[in-house]
Amino acid sequence: MIKPVQLEPRIAENKLLSSNQKQLSPFFKGLNADTAKFDLHNNSIAFRQNGKVINVVSFTGLKNPLEQQNPGIQMRVAGVKNHQYSMTDPTFVPKDRNVQELAESKWKDGQELTFKITKAKNGQRIALVDPNIGEIGYVHDEIANIIMPALKRNPKDFKFELSNVIAGMGKGAETIGLRVNLLYTGNDEKKAQAGEVFNKVLNNPECSESAMLYQPEASPEEVLSVILDKDPKAKEIINNIVREIKDPSNKRILVLGHCKPDGDTLGSALALKNAIKLMDPERKVDAAVDDKIPGLFRHKLPGIDGEIKRPYNPEFKQKLEKEITRLKNGEQNDQTKGQIEILEDEIEELKNPEDFLNPKDKYDLVILLDVPTPERFTNQFKNYIEGAKKVIYIDHHPHRPAEWNRKASQTGLDMDKVHNNKLAWIADTVPAATQMVSIIANKLLPQMNDIEQCKISPQEAFNKPGQLDKFKAFVASIVTGISTDTGSFLRTANLLPEHMKMAVQKRPNFMPEGESKYLMNMTDGAINKKWLREEINYDISDEKVDKLKGSARDLMLEYSLKGLKAYPNSKLNTPDLGLGIVEVDYDKMYDVWHYARESEKKEGKKPEITLLDVQNSFKINEITGTLRANPLKHKPEDHGVKKAAQYKSNYDADRIAILICQDKKAGRLDEKLNIASNNGLRLSLRSQEGTIWAELLANLFGGGGHGDASGGRVDLPGITLDSKLAVKINGEIERDPATVLKKLKNNHEIMNNNNLTNAEKQAKVSKIELTMDSNGRICSELIADLVKEIRSTQPKENNDKSSNKHKKNLSFSGNKVISIKEFIPKIFAKK
Repeated sequence: MIKPVQLEPRIAENKLLSSNQKQLSPFFKGLNADTAKFDLHNNSIAFRQNGKVINVVSFTGLKNPLEQQNPGIQMRVAGVKNHQYSMTDPTFVPKDRNVQELAESKWKDGQELTFKITKAKNGQRIALVDPNIGEIGYVHDEIANIIMPALKRNPKDFKFELSNVIAGMGKGAETIGLRVNLLYTGNDEKKAQAGEVFNKVLNNPECSESAMLYQPEASPEEVLSVILDKDPKAKEIINNIVREIKDPSNKRILVLGHCKPDGDTLGSALALKNAIKLMDPERKVDAAVDDKIPGLFRHKLPGIDGEIKRPYNPEFKQKLEKEITRLKNGEQNDQTKGQIEILEDEIEELKNPEDFLNPKDKYDLVILLDVPTPERFTNQFKNYIEGAKKVIYIDHHPHRPAEWNRKASQTGLDMDKVHNNKLAWIADTVPAATQMVSIIANKLLPQMNDIEQCKISPQEAFNKPGQLDKFKAFVASIVTGISTDTGSFLRTANLLPEHMKMAVQKRPNFMPEGESKYLMNMTDGAINKKWLREEINYDISDEKVDKLKGSARDLMLEYSLKGLKAYPNSKLNTPDLGLGIVEVDYDKMYDVWHYARESEKKEGKKPEITLLDVQNSFKINEITGTLRANPLKHKPEDHGVKKAAQYKSNYDADRIAILICQDKKAGRLDEKLNIASNNGLRLSLRSQEGTIWAELLANLFGGGGHGDASGGRVDLPGITLDSKLAVKINGEIERDPATVLKKLKNNHEIMNNNNLTNAEKQAKVSKIELTMDSNGRICSELIADLVKEIRSTQPKENNDKSSNKHKKNLSFSGNKVISIKEFIPKIFAKK
């Protein structure tokens, strides 16, 4: 929360600084009014005087001047590996385990650190020290070179504080990472000089990976002000949405998220449900997704068990019973026995009606949250949507109205009607849908503003039985969604290529970390960053399994390496594209699923791991992380699977990493435990921040998302990883990759053109789809062909010039890009 400005008695004169500084100097004299408003061009700040204290009442504008009085930057801490043991390299001996001790302590965001100047091989370093533990790392050299003169001149004018402790909870991200803030705490005379120093850091390309904007606390209203600066028309839509939710005639409300749920969609749905119930406990509010809750959030997110439901299909149980009978009458092996066990467990779960929506229920209002395309939705909610009086749509992805309209008969959603009712709020630059939900909730709950203004405590605001816990669950849901969708608060906006050409300070910034701090501070420490790190994490079992040399996790990594295709690969003679693809078929995923369930049973647990958990483990692990990371900025590992996944490219600064998994096989269970009638492929695509490559390629596969993180699907009869496909544009087969890429780019430009209406967009876009073709290319080859066209327009010599000085320090000797067959036995033999 914004702290009040403490004044001397009877002092109430405001002196404005120069307009380009956009700051207030709180020297007040002779003010007799109870409130005062000070304008600063288009930004304004209103105060209320209470005795000697003036409290902030409201603020409109990009930044809060009070919060910006002290400049600051955030940075990653270097050298943390030297202060912690490795989970995967027993030969590594650190200096101490100070970082591990810090992570295990009751650390807090904002706790003070000290610094000292030490000697290093190439000069001096700024060592960072926890007063109770000892040295925990040092400031990256490229930052230290800029800030060290200022720290030496005026050491008392600067303060280091801990911002976050991340990762280190499993082998997928085994190294504990630290982030710290450096704040200027001196007087106003030197503030501008400190700001110039910090600006030099932020605008230096060599610091782009190690330094980032400092985010002070920011309220939902302040985040809204940034959104309205970009899109003033959103104000009317937001007010319409709030009015519909407040309307007492809407007594029954259904909140829906997307399939294959992530933290943002689950956090949005659960947070909005809690906010509405806090607003009006008499409302019936249900939240649902058409999937089981992933292991990352299962039993961890407060209130999620039993609060996020699934649609109930009475015919589903009958299908399961018939399938069990068929399997029992067929050939018996480990796979069939495993499938029977899974289906029997599901039948038991169907006996708990509280976990499912009632198919006979009707709702007055249905709200879709974070659902970018009908491909990420389901037909199981069709009756609820068609039976509702109105539908609200809130999303932060690039909007795809044409796709929604084509699938209206399946989903029941008339997107044109939602727009005509002015109940569709799309803010595709905002990094998390949960931030949008927090803005709606803030308008539903005036108590939040009272807490901000120090009129009332959270305990007083939510004083009825269960309300305070519900409010804490609301906060936990919001910050979980923000954290998981922004890379632990690093991504301040969904950036496009044009944003990357701007100075860092001028890029869109919706202050996800600042808002999270603001909300977490309302919970008296119950929800904090330490809770996020320790609770919101997940990995499949690493316990040794009978019949395997190692664990289910080892098997997942082995299959990932076997399915790895790197471009370039000298042995396979593939071109240099800065592209890494992992292919996994259904049988391999099912193997991992089976053995992961065996691990849970061996540990005495009820098997809960889902096929979606297994898919996510292939999507997020140290191999896919290595394929995406730029080795010029993230030093490659010299051991284990990370070393096996390394490759060297002229496009290291613009890498693309893709997982293609066969998630459906005809006659076998899919992630919803349906017996699949057809095969299907799921694609997860990642590129670098500020690029559109992931989204562009996903559009070929009927998908979408964000520019640098998207997903897609191929659902065709008999489709496998080796099926040959062709691209059809407006019904005609097109085999020229350059033409296909051009059409994809044209579609992307049309869909992101805010000057066009939805009808105009639908009329202009080309219909792009895939079809089986014996003369075509397999999925990975189609992708490689398009990336080759992308690279043809990118001069290699322009690729990450800022990091060229680091190239001589890296050695890829002995690793001719990759040699999977050589690495796999070495990695897994000991297991």
